[in-house]
Amino acid sequence: MSGKYVFSKALKELRFHHCQTSDHSNAIRSFLTRAYPTMKHHNPHTPILIREAMNIQPRVFARYEFGKEKMADL
Repeated sequence: MSGKYVFSKALKELRFHHCQTSDHSNAIRSFLTRAYPTMKHHNPHTPILIREAMNIQPRVFARYEFGKEKMADL
């Protein structure tokens, strides 16, 4: 299976954090609306979590094997 949103088997969880109302989260909301169905279709066994909270900066967290976690500001 090849595709733009096929994740590595080492990736165990993907979490998106963003604000549901602020302008600085518009891009991530738009991306998730468009890309979430495709990501979930290509990675049915990988949890993809979306967390909304007031006034937080958009970030993504990736959890890998052995509990290793990486964070990136969006």
